[in-house]
Amino acid sequence: MARRFTEHEHRHVEALDGVWDFAYLGDTDPDEVDPAAIAFDDRMAVPGCFDATPAYAGRRGLAAYRTRVPVEAGRHRLVFDGVQHWCRVLWNGEAIRDHAGGFTRFHAETEAEAGTAEITVLVDNRFGDRSPLHMEHFDWYHFGGISRGVELHRLGAAWIDAVRVDTASVADRRISVRIDYAAAAPASLPLAVECDGRTVHTEQVDLDAAGTLAYEFELPWVAPWSPQEPRLSTLAVRLGGDDRRERFGLREVRTEHGRITVNGEAVTLLGVNRHELHPQFGHAQPEALLVADVQQLRDLGCNFVRGSHYPMDPLFLDLCDESGILVWSESIGWQYPVEHLTDPAFVEAQLSHIDEMVAAARNHPSVVLWGVLNECPSWSDQGRPVYERLLGRLRELDPTRPVTYASLNAFDDRCFDLVDVVSVNTYPGWYFGGIADIPAELDRIAAHVDALGHADKPLVISEIGAGAVPGWNDQTGSLWTEDYQTALLTTVIDHLLEGQDRISGLGIWVLGDFATTQHREMALKRPRGVNDKGLVDEYRRPKQAYRAVRERFRR
Repeated sequence: MARRFTEHEHRHVEALDGVWDFAYLGDTDPDEVDPAAIAFDDRMAVPGCFDATPAYAGRRGLAAYRTRVPVEAGRHRLVFDGVQHWCRVLWNGEAIRDHAGGFTRFHAETEAEAGTAEITVLVDNRFGDRSPLHMEHFDWYHFGGISRGVELHRLGAAWIDAVRVDTASVADRRISVRIDYAAAAPASLPLAVECDGRTVHTEQVDLDAAGTLAYEFELPWVAPWSPQEPRLSTLAVRLGGDDRRERFGLREVRTEHGRITVNGEAVTLLGVNRHELHPQFGHAQPEALLVADVQQLRDLGCNFVRGSHYPMDPLFLDLCDESGILVWSESIGWQYPVEHLTDPAFVEAQLSHIDEMVAAARNHPSVVLWGVLNECPSWSDQGRPVYERLLGRLRELDPTRPVTYASLNAFDDRCFDLVDVVSVNTYPGWYFGGIADIPAELDRIAAHVDALGHADKPLVISEIGAGAVPGWNDQTGSLWTEDYQTALLTTVIDHLLEGQDRISGLGIWVLGDFATTQHREMALKRPRGVNDKGLVDEYRRPKQAYRAVRERFRR
């Protein structure tokens, strides 16, 4: 489980990443699987996506992973950073947790006897009722497997579940801290809080079986975090024999006068959308690839990246924290139909997914926007209550960050009043019109948003771009050539930076090419079965447009 800092120094934590036993069970009902009868006849990397490997490429079905680990008697917690899409966790053959929805951290707990524990995870990458958040028509390939790291934590008599750090005031160098805890029984234990190695608070606290401790601390030595100077601090909390460490940055995000501000300074977002996909690794991003992606963002001159269309790897967020790259963190979704949004099971799954997304990412100062429901029916009467509920949950969980969603059709949208930042996906010059029409179309969107009464809200073009088959050009610079993509994107950027002053953010679609669904209706629109709108290809090799964007973003 890759991190740029150690989350626990006193809790016993064992990384379970490595090579696990593996069995592909195919079209099997998980409820009918006898764990003792599984014939583990292969091996699989964890983290990894089994259907990205040569032996199981493209397969959809149930798979089983197994590892064994020596344990002491007591309470243990298995922590998973991401499993695609549905899974059942078993401890010595007994189910201890089911989980649906990829890309978010969750855990499973059990009381264990001393000895060797056998951990089995049934993983299902099929579409259907077990995975209401994942649908086959989505414009990316849904890989399956234990796609992010796994840890085993040994818990004591009392333990810290989460530490939340919010900036109360940059000017006063003050933070608010919330400590969520649980205990096997009520107890009185010492609490100690340090920041950057300095003690800021100690006391003896009386604990219930579960609860929250809340504090405010002034930290006069802590300098603010900003994109230009991404200074980070570490808060360490010790509660009895347990501990938790969280990295944070002192910064405030606001929306003022049609702009997003960081510590009161207006920021123009210049960046890209990003998928976590690779032909060889699927959704399991090796550390070297995450580092390389951030290097390319910095080389491009980006100060912004949108995680599309699901929460990004925690290590990627760590790297953005350190690089000063602002992040839009988005819950999973892509053009859900109205009937899906009105399904109570779907709404509950989205709410749980949002809870997990915020819990995992809220202490990252680079995350400045929460988003939901990309290109879904925000134009419909039936869709509006769902947007209202999900955006409301985000505000309830974290009132310190603006909320948004990417609208597919700004001119019919009925939910812009629900957000702090208006975000619009549009593809002039690609799906409609020509390159010459782009400036007028962008201005028309801005005028429409303002006419609705939202002139005070920041306006972001959250997606815009053109496909380009890598290496393809012709004499006329036609569609799918690198020449055409370059001409389109230079027109967009030049207009946003020099031809208007209303639109305050740009997310080019997309950083890198990626495999799309095998759903025929979509695949027939994607040469090579790949969404080719990347500035780099699926192996991160720059296209012609990369250099043109770099020249403009770095001015």
